[in-house]
Amino acid sequence: MPRSLTKVGLVLLVVFLLPAIFYSVRELQAVRENELLIEEIYNEQLEAILFSVNQYSEDIARSWTKDWSSLQQDSLWQSGETTNQFFNENYAIKEGFIMDSLASADIRLYSDEGEVFFSANQDIIPKLISNQQQVIKRLFSYRENGYLKIQPLFSDTSSLELLVFLPATIDNATALYGFVLDPTVFVNDFLGPRIHAIAQEEFVISVHKKLAEVPFYTTATHIKHGVSQAPRKPLWLFPDYYLTIRLEDQEKPTWAEQRFRTNLFLIIGLNAVLLLGAWFVFRTIKKEIELARIKSDFVSNVSHEIRTPLALISMFSETLMMNRVKSEEKKQEYYRIVNQESQRLTNMVNKILNFSKMEAGKHRFTFEPINLNEIVARVLESYDFHLKNEGFHYHFHPSETELTINGDQEGITEAIINLLDNAIKYSDEHKEISVLTGINEGYYFVEIQDKGMGISEANQKAIFEKFFRVSTSAPVQRVNSSTNGSPHSGTGLGLSLVKYIMDVHKGTITLTSHPKKGSNFRLNFPIRYRVEKLIANE
Repeated sequence: MPRSLTKVGLVLLVVFLLPAIFYSVRELQAVRENELLIEEIYNEQLEAILFSVNQYSEDIARSWTKDWSSLQQDSLWQSGETTNQFFNENYAIKEGFIMDSLASADIRLYSDEGEVFFSANQDIIPKLISNQQQVIKRLFSYRENGYLKIQPLFSDTSSLELLVFLPATIDNATALYGFVLDPTVFVNDFLGPRIHAIAQEEFVISVHKKLAEVPFYTTATHIKHGVSQAPRKPLWLFPDYYLTIRLEDQEKPTWAEQRFRTNLFLIIGLNAVLLLGAWFVFRTIKKEIELARIKSDFVSNVSHEIRTPLALISMFSETLMMNRVKSEEKKQEYYRIVNQESQRLTNMVNKILNFSKMEAGKHRFTFEPINLNEIVARVLESYDFHLKNEGFHYHFHPSETELTINGDQEGITEAIINLLDNAIKYSDEHKEISVLTGINEGYYFVEIQDKGMGISEANQKAIFEKFFRVSTSAPVQRVNSSTNGSPHSGTGLGLSLVKYIMDVHKGTITLTSHPKKGSNFRLNFPIRYRVEKLIANE
């Protein structure tokens, strides 16, 4: 059998499990590839959203440059009325300035009060622009090609945020225009409405300064930390600031990871089901192979059991027929042996037939009021000669209370006989049997005690299975229903029949046993069940 099971296991592994494992690995790779593709598409979509936010911010700045440039042609420029209106409408601009890019010291500053003659920025802005000459040269190059470029300027040593540009329609070809901006006001008041319109309730768009995790502006109702992994883009007008975007309900990486984990759990679950199915198939095949072996051993064992009494009957009957036995005493001994062996053979055949009927559900039980004390007494009376002939001393301790139950007399008698047979068979040295009846915790019981070989705790749970036998060569071996550690003969059906009979009577069979100290088998019949049956019959 071990070789057969090994072959079955290898076949299941090659035909069933290996393809399942290969498929799972391939699916995991495919899922991961799909997730990477989805992540890429997702990032592209989010980047497009961020691009539109940046584009809108530049559109605002371009409208400012056009208005600022057109103010130079206004006759009321010097009056301050038009400048005041410009700064009031575009209050994210702190100051506007005009300077000659070649003579950087020549700068004019304006605010909502008109031209500013005294400001700290009069010295800072020219120095900042002077340090950015390469950037300024590129602006002139863009203008020569007909493109108006708005250039943000910033410095590590200054907190100013500047936007500079070169208007196309001016008299001074080297004039440089620009604004000093307040990023917070610009983001909150000018860019914020557009961001909210884009985000709606689907995305969370935030604006951060440098590497700060906590945004100074966000569309989220609750500010969350740790959004540094979300898709981000620098804010064009303010290089020191950046935009981030994520889903409303969770961070994007968590969302993609959740998708991957969901698919992973599904594949793992599928594999678990497949493995469970393979294990179930393997166990089923194992049980079938074991059952086939058990049946083979059973047939072999029963054949041997039947052959022994048949041989004795044939030998002694032939001897008697040939008148080879002269003394009457010897003849009576031979008659007794023939009768005992025929009874033994009959009991064996009846036991097999009864088991077959019970297995097929064809055995019919006849329930009627019976007294357990009387049944036990009759069994012991019929077994008196056999017990004494085997050298046994037995004691019967009946209950003083009448133990009447509603049961099948033949079935209960057979259960008691099987327990007595086991006690006789497995009591080698201490040939003493005690039979008790009584009441215990709502049950009527019949208990048979012996002082035989006993049963180890490891084998006590399995002894009521069909064909089970405890052997000295192995912890558990299915040969027959013996209850000790020696290879005694038997069909292996006795105790399984007892359990079946007790199940039909809604009762139980319990065992208390210790190796080399004997065994106590107790048949428990529920009193409540008896009362209900009697009432129903009435």
